[in-house]
Amino acid sequence: MGTEMKINRYKGTAGGNSSPVLIEKSEQILVQNRKPQYLSVNMEYNKFDIRTIHVTNEKDVEAIISIFDKKQNGMQIYKSLQEKKTYDILAIPCEDKDVTSTAHIYIENKGSEPALFTVIIKAISLI
Repeated sequence: MGTEMKINRYKGTAGGNSSPVLIEKSEQILVQNRKPQYLSVNMEYNKFDIRTIHVTNEKDVEAIISIFDKKQNGMQIYKSLQEKKTYDILAIPCEDKDVTSTAHIYIENKGSEPALFTVIIKAISLI
């Protein structure tokens, strides 16, 4: 005699709509020098776990990347160092407080001229 314990880590069954989904988004944006520029990235889910962020630019200028949980007056959940190329491995859970299924990213170009930035973000859905 004994008992059996079953642990369900996710709602629903494997492969169903409730299973975690890998999200990979790539966006480009022209950022003026010395000004923070807002970039909204559609993550398709209101709750997600950001795994990696990779940011490069064509002019090789330094920048600071910030992520917030809503567009205005949100809580900052990530901020990079000032660097020419950013690649960070993260484990940051995020719930979009605007309920728009968006990652709210700000890029501050620290260079002396406008530059085209490429942002690649990978996340896991949290349902």
